[in-house]
Amino acid sequence: MDSSDSSPDRQEPRPAGGKGVTPAVLALLALGLILARLHTYAEPLERDITGYAVIAHELLAGRRLYAEVWDHKPPAIHATYAAAEWFAGYGPDAVFLLNLVAAVTTLLGAYVAGRALGASAAAGLVTAAFWTIVSGDLVFQANQPNTEVFINAALTWAFALVVGAGPAAAVGRWWGIGALLALGSLYKHVVVVVAVLLAAAHLALPPRGATRRRALGQAGIVTLAGAATWAVVAGYFAATGRWTDFRDAVFTYNRTYAAPLSTTLAAAFGAPGLGPLARAVCLPLAALTATALVTGWRAGQRREALLLTAFLLGAHLAMALPGRFFPHYFQLWLPPLAIGAGWGVALLGRAHGHHVWRSVTAALATLAILLGAILPQYRLPPEEWTRRKYQREGEYFLASAPLAREIDGLLAADETFYEWGAETGLYFASGRRPPTGLTSMYPLLAGPLTRTLAARVVADLERARPELVVVARAAFPPAAQVGANPVTAWIAANYRPFPGTAERGPFALLVRTGGALAARLAAPAHAAQDVAAPGGTAEARP
Repeated sequence: MDSSDSSPDRQEPRPAGGKGVTPAVLALLALGLILARLHTYAEPLERDITGYAVIAHELLAGRRLYAEVWDHKPPAIHATYAAAEWFAGYGPDAVFLLNLVAAVTTLLGAYVAGRALGASAAAGLVTAAFWTIVSGDLVFQANQPNTEVFINAALTWAFALVVGAGPAAAVGRWWGIGALLALGSLYKHVVVVVAVLLAAAHLALPPRGATRRRALGQAGIVTLAGAATWAVVAGYFAATGRWTDFRDAVFTYNRTYAAPLSTTLAAAFGAPGLGPLARAVCLPLAALTATALVTGWRAGQRREALLLTAFLLGAHLAMALPGRFFPHYFQLWLPPLAIGAGWGVALLGRAHGHHVWRSVTAALATLAILLGAILPQYRLPPEEWTRRKYQREGEYFLASAPLAREIDGLLAADETFYEWGAETGLYFASGRRPPTGLTSMYPLLAGPLTRTLAARVVADLERARPELVVVARAAFPPAAQVGANPVTAWIAANYRPFPGTAERGPFALLVRTGGALAARLAAPAHAAQDVAAPGGTAEARP
């Protein structure tokens, strides 16, 4: 990791142990990732992942993002899921494909970043091994493809390209770095903070032999690539008549989604929401990362140490800036910690002469700790992963697929249903299209777009007249407050509880008054029953 290693005549890293060993080890690690993800292939998926899949399905069916289907994320996640569906079809295969592609892509990036420490591939392989073990950790909700897995792939490769850049690095390399960082920001805006910190570190300590003027030009290319990417995206939505929809969803709404900056920064360094098991994974990696930073700085490898510090700090701030601290946000820690730990292992053998045993001992001890913390997770069945990852909310995800099958049996082929809540897994598991493009209730409850979006949903429901409404029971307002929201008021005016037992675990079923499904369900016992719509009485509420 000496800055002099960035010179034009720098040797290529040698294979660890002989020709062909490095590809073989990487292939084994990739196989380990595949087997680990296979274990939870059938896991009931959480609402973010099914939401992306449902939105992507609607885009492929012709609906327009932000104007007809709505989400507050930038468009990369929806495009990614649409590409997977185009290739693997609509369903769990596409989700699994994305899971593997993101994990293996990050694995290779971690290897390239890890081997930047000197002329041996061993550090890269150790880094890749650390990543393989922690990349699907249950505590971080990391075994399924939420946005963070794609951000990690982009950031890991961007970092690898920056840290490995010599003084005469080709211009195309810097365009590539800029494109990767821009891609990451198109999954979540907060990735911009990582780009800024990496650029600042590159300017502060350019590669040995490079002038600061050249470094400034390279940082300018990265900035231009990012700005051009966002300009093209914004221009596309403007040219298709959706600039206002895009702006409102991605910028206006997100300004109120995030917690106040002062509150966020005050809480950011307390790592709220992480329990002892997460610390069991992070602490050994963090200890080796600290070793890499201190030893590298003292040994004159300051550029690499500063870049790694920038990556660590940027990843932490990107995790913290939304102010929500969901466990899956902390996945952004994992690549810089794995890279830092790989560097720390390599530097331990060099700290006091070339004592390879120090590195081997540190690597084996860390691998043993990580495996001891994570391997027991794979004794759990997929359903238990959902329960442990999401606690009470997991009951919604577990109940969605069985209820989706029941709904599919109740409805005719041309009939649909609407869910008041955020459980897009019902649409995903049933294969039925939602009657409105806004599939989450949260923007209808709070935020600057509540009135506009609620009016859109009511108009969509009026046109579609879904035969069935599924209500997340804990989310439906008390009777006295039903009329305060246009959507719940519309539901109360047009639907009544399902005949017999309306409750289905955390959900309740409502049928459209006078609809085709209500007619099919009609029976003498039901015909004489006067059942109030939700909100009419406390007993009638779902």
